[in-house]
Formats: sequence, structure tokens, C-alpha cells
Amino acid sequence: MKSAGPTSSGETTTPAPAGGSLSAELKTPDGRSAATATFDFTGGYVTVTVKSVAPGILTPGIHGLHVHEIGKCEPNSVAPTGGAPGNFLSAGGHYQAPGHTGKPESGDLASLEVRQDGSAYLVTTTDSFNRDDLLAGNKTALMLHGAQDTENAMDRVACGVIGTG
Repeated sequence: MKSAGPTSSGETTTPAPAGGSLSAELKTPDGRSAATATFDFTGGYVTVTVKSVAPGILTPGIHGLHVHEIGKCEPNSVAPTGGAPGNFLSAGGHYQAPGHTGKPESGDLASLEVRQDGSAYLVTTTDSFNRDDLLAGNKTALMLHGAQDTENAMDRVACGVIGTG
């Protein structure tokens, strides 16, 4: 934590502590690490930073990125509502903060653009949820969907449980 400069009386002040940080490691269905994400809470909003960990794992293109309602990232799993199994379906649907029912959904984030070499980096902000929201109940997960211009645009291609570690 940085201290603010001296005040007019010569005292050094320290700002109030930030709202804390959370992180997620997004993995592919076969267990490869695809990206890391951090959630830094300060000033009433969160800064979300997502970075690929190695070129070539993610398909080039624009990928949907969302917070999902359950902190589970199980390949070949069934959704909480039942149905056929699929990758990361155990994470449920898009997260909605308490009291929010409209669109865009609380968990909707900016899309992640993966470059031709498979690398990506995104920094975005939102005030649609707070740290406690993401850790409440069954926790939450960060989901990366398939590239929008491909046949698998809605596929869940990488997932990470959002947590403190």
C-alpha cells in the first residue's frame, strides 16, 4: 500500500485499505492452464484483469467472458438444473447479484480478444458485483466461451473458480 504525500501539516496519510483481491486460474476441459484472472476491488468497483498464460492454447477471436453462479469447474458435468453433460455445466448460468434481474446480467464482462498467436490480455471494470457477492453461498466461477465467429461460440472452453488463493 502506498502512502499519500505529506499533508499541509507535514503528516503522511495512508488511504483506506482497498476492498481486497480475488483470483481465478482458468483451465481447459483437459486441465491445461489457459489464463489467469484477478479481481481488484477498490472505490466501489472491481477491476478485472485476464491474461493468457501461454500462446496457442486459446483459439484466436473474440470470446465471451462471464462470471457464472456456482464455483465449480468440472469438465463433462451436468448443469444444476439437469440435462445432458457438457464441459463446465456445473458452474450454472450467468451470475446475477442479489436484487438484480435484468440485462445485462451482473456477471457479463467485456469480451476477451485472443490474438492470432493465441495470447490475450484484458483489463475491464464493473460495479455490478462486489467481493462478498462473489464469495457468498456456492461461490462463483469465471467462464471463457468459444470464439464468436466459430461453430463453438457458446461452448465453455475454460473455467476457473473465483477465490482468495
